[in-house]
Amino acid sequence: MGFSITDMLNKNTSLAAAPVKAHTIKPIKYDNLVPSEDNFYSMREIEELKTAIELAGRVLDNLIVTPLEDGKYKILSGHRRHRAVGMLIAEGKTEYEFLPCSVEQIEDTDRSVREQVLLIAANSQREKTAWDKLEEVRQMRNLQRQAKAERGLNGRVRDLVARSLNISSSRVAKYDSILNNLISPLMEEIKADHLPISTAYELSKLDAEHQQAAFTGFTQTGKLPTGDDVFQSNTPDTTVQPEVSTPQSESTPATPQTDNVFPSNTLPGDAARLVRQLSCLPDSKLPRLAKLLGTSVSQLASDIDDLTGKI
Repeated sequence: MGFSITDMLNKNTSLAAAPVKAHTIKPIKYDNLVPSEDNFYSMREIEELKTAIELAGRVLDNLIVTPLEDGKYKILSGHRRHRAVGMLIAEGKTEYEFLPCSVEQIEDTDRSVREQVLLIAANSQREKTAWDKLEEVRQMRNLQRQAKAERGLNGRVRDLVARSLNISSSRVAKYDSILNNLISPLMEEIKADHLPISTAYELSKLDAEHQQAAFTGFTQTGKLPTGDDVFQSNTPDTTVQPEVSTPQSESTPATPQTDNVFPSNTLPGDAARLVRQLSCLPDSKLPRLAKLLGTSVSQLASDIDDLTGKI
């Protein structure tokens, strides 16, 4: 049996040589807070956050930090708030230099692993980009592989990752396809928040040449393929076809021929589009939809993943 994020922070698991102690809340000066080198979450909309902090007169939500040996504190959650306060201080607004922090004491030989797990756990409720979700799977996979190698845990790594992040194994498989197969230029488009997960997954099932063709089309038109467009191309057909004499009316124009570079295995029309829209729903929307449908969140996520795999 594998372990989840909460298991890794529990004193009864083999990973924990010592439990995480009760946290304390205290104000900490901006200069004494050090961003985690392991942070991979997006740092967007900092200007908007800076304005919100000014309107509130202070940082409302606690950062989560852990002490370092030099008297400073490493940030596990709150990197955007920290950066926004830095911008305010740079403008001479020193009244914001103390930030409210929840201090987590970590004192065991697994500190590096535990910090990475806490980083993910502390950010579990934030609004995540597609890139954030992919990086969570990548980072958790590395942690689970390390744990399996060092502690002989049983179970597939994919299932362990799914349990730790509270998502389905089929969704992890989809993310793995993107992480393992998508070409670098398209990965950069995910990072820039230009390419949704559903389209990235469909592209990841194509060979590198066809992926590059899709990206080249983007550089020329400014648009990446979406939905059924992933499987279509407007590239002229250069294949030599045998001449077939077909009588045509003078008033009926010949049907233009296009090259279907990406053969489609999608469902027709609205059904395929609906499935893709569901697969792009943020996790925060799933509870309400599950309630409306009279099912559980986990079952709904599994059903969406199953449907996505059929298109």
